[in-house]
Amino acid sequence: MLQDRIRKIREHRGYKQSAVASEMKITQQAYSCLETKAGNLKMETMQRFCDVMKIETSFLLAFDIPVNDENLQMFDRLNFSQVVEEYKRLNNKLSVYEDLLRKDNGFRSREGSGF
Repeated sequence: MLQDRIRKIREHRGYKQSAVASEMKITQQAYSCLETKAGNLKMETMQRFCDVMKIETSFLLAFDIPVNDENLQMFDRLNFSQVVEEYKRLNNKLSVYEDLLRKDNGFRSREGSGF
């Protein structure tokens, strides 16, 4: 759930709720609600949280990527959308190489069969 990710990100960054609230320019009580009832979270508030935590909004919403120190470090320095684009680019290259290998193996098997 979103509120769990918000809490985990804050905890992994080592912030207290009051410090994040202060940076976001909201009260500690308002921030506490983000970690308990984030269902009605405004995009502006979500973006302010991400700015304070120095993460991309897409990382906050990427529920399939665990919140841990390693992922926070990786996504801290990189733009998440750039990571996704790089993954797609590398995956595409891999597909091209696999196709070339299949064609090369098909050619070699025909050579050996007398065709």
